[in-house]
Parts: sequence; structure tokens; C-alpha cells
Amino acid sequence: MRRSFRSAAADLVLLATSMALTPCVATAQKADTAAPPTSCAPKGDLNFLCGVINAEDMLPVEGGRWIVAGSLKPNSVGLYLIDPKAKTFKPLALSVAARQDPDFQCAAPDLKTLSSHGLEVVPGRGGITTVYAINHVGRESVEVFHLNAAKGSAEWVGCVVMPEGVSPNSLAVLPKDGSFVVTKFLDTHDKEAFQHIMAGQVNGVVYLWKPGKGYREVPGTQASGDNGILVSKDGQWIYVNAWGGHEIYRVPLSGHGERTSVKVDFCPDNLRWAPDGTILATGQYVNGQTLDTTHAWSAVRLDPTTLQVTPVVKEKALPQFADATTAVQVGKTLWFGTFRGDRVAYRALP
Repeated sequence: MRRSFRSAAADLVLLATSMALTPCVATAQKADTAAPPTSCAPKGDLNFLCGVINAEDMLPVEGGRWIVAGSLKPNSVGLYLIDPKAKTFKPLALSVAARQDPDFQCAAPDLKTLSSHGLEVVPGRGGITTVYAINHVGRESVEVFHLNAAKGSAEWVGCVVMPEGVSPNSLAVLPKDGSFVVTKFLDTHDKEAFQHIMAGQVNGVVYLWKPGKGYREVPGTQASGDNGILVSKDGQWIYVNAWGGHEIYRVPLSGHGERTSVKVDFCPDNLRWAPDGTILATGQYVNGQTLDTTHAWSAVRLDPTTLQVTPVVKEKALPQFADATTAVQVGKTLWFGTFRGDRVAYRALP
């Protein structure tokens, strides 16, 4: 499944306007369907798990026994469950729970049309994990599921609809009260939003959502294309990727304190905690002249205290895999997702 970077970015805007696809995006989607399959054999230091469509984000579940992955492609499976040991996967069986969570009151979505973007997971009891998934089909929202990995199923229990005009990207749940922070990547009313991000214009922000209180903006989080986000273990700090600004910044959640940042040489996409307490940041080498091509990509390790950046992997664009968006570590293996394509990649930890 290949798709141009411009078309994939445009989809985020178009999905927010009830799938009003332009002719060029419709053509790209038709070409995706007709494209011949690419070999699933390893290439260089990358191995592949094929058949996982447009897994833009993924996260370990149950200490790495499983990985849950989304599918940014509209009308796809919604969520995947990967077995990292067996190197197998399956679409999760989705259903609507009999009782909705009182904190997440909204109408149930059409589970056959989800477009799952950024993810968050919160461990629960009895083998149940709460999965938060950003959705762009039908509404701009955070959909909430109770995942039973052992059964390969997930029940929808509610959602939180985004403020009007906001296309979200990533989210992170706070450690205590069920609140979450979510990034605004672009304004759905801005027809040139993606071009503005590529020019480094400030258009994004982070919202804090609290049960029963709704949304408010987090001071100090205005940036160019706010993208991946994490919350510190104590809930005091947030780490955010400014995709258009080639910057990773840290800001106090309270809004009182200094914002610090570090530059990287790529467009940083998602942020994920590594087992050693550092942060894995992954993104693409994109500029305004290369929007319609595949892109090389990098993953780096970020010290959450000093913001020192250490390279981890740097890969060229391959026909099999390009434009990585996220990296998660399970044991001594790194797993990579991408917004484009028909597979996820994995390799031994360098």
C-alpha cells in the first residue's frame, strides 16, 4: 500500500470534513488498491510483518507480551494486535460495550470505518487494558476501548469529541485522575494547513482534557504541527514533537515554568518511552520539495532530563518500508510503524 506523503497528509484534513475526497486523493487510494504486493523478505537490517496496513502508531501491552497498533487507513480494521514473539498479527474483533463509561459519553461510532491514528494504553485489572485511539472518520475524536488481548477483542466504551476545527494527532493519559493531553496538529478549516506546517508556522497547541470539565489549552505548547506527546511519570511535564519545527520540547503541564527544547535534523513524529526510561523519537526527512516521494527516517533516544539526543537508527527510504512514524522497544527488538504501506518493520536493538 503506497501513498504519497502529500496525499496522506491531506487525508487528515479531508477525513475531518466527512471524507470529502479530492480527485487526486481518490486516485491515490485507487492506485493503492491496484499496487502489486512487495516482497516480505528482510531488507538490510529490517525485517517485516506484512499485512498490517498504515500502522501510524503502536504501543506494547502487558509488558510487551503484545503490541496494539492502529490503522490510519479509513474503512480498515481499526486496531491490530501483534504478537512480537511469534511475529504474527490479527485484527482485533471490535464491539460496542453494553454499558458506556460515564466519563466518555457520546454516540457509538461505526466500528467498520475507524481511522486509528495516535494511541495510548493504560493497564487495568483482569487482563483488561484501556486503549485510547484518535479517530478521523465521522468525527475528530478520542475513542476509548477496553482491550482483552487474550481474547483478541476490544469493546468500545465511549469517546471524547475534539473542539471544533481541531485535527488531533497524539495523546497521553495523566497518571492520576484519568485526564489526558492531546495535540492539535492542524486546523481543519485551513485548506493550506499542511503547507503552513512545512513553512514552520505556529499553528498547533496541546489541549488538556479533564473528566467533567472538558478541554483547555496548555500554556507554552504553541508550535508548528504539534505531533507526538508524552507525560512524565510524575505527571508534571509534557514532551511534545513540533513536526514542522524539527523540534522536541518539554514544558510544565501547569504552564508555570520554562519551556526547553532541542532541535533534530528530521520531522519528529511520535514519542515513546523506552524500558530504560529514555524516550524514543521517530520521524521523517521531509521538506517542501519532497512531499510526493517516500522519505528516509530516523529514530533517536532522548534523555528526558537533559534533552540530550543520541542516534539509534537511520534508514533510507525503501520500496518495502519508508516514512517511519513510531518506534517501540520490546525486549531487545525495536518495532517501527509508518503512516503508509502494508507492513510494520522490526530489527534488533543496535
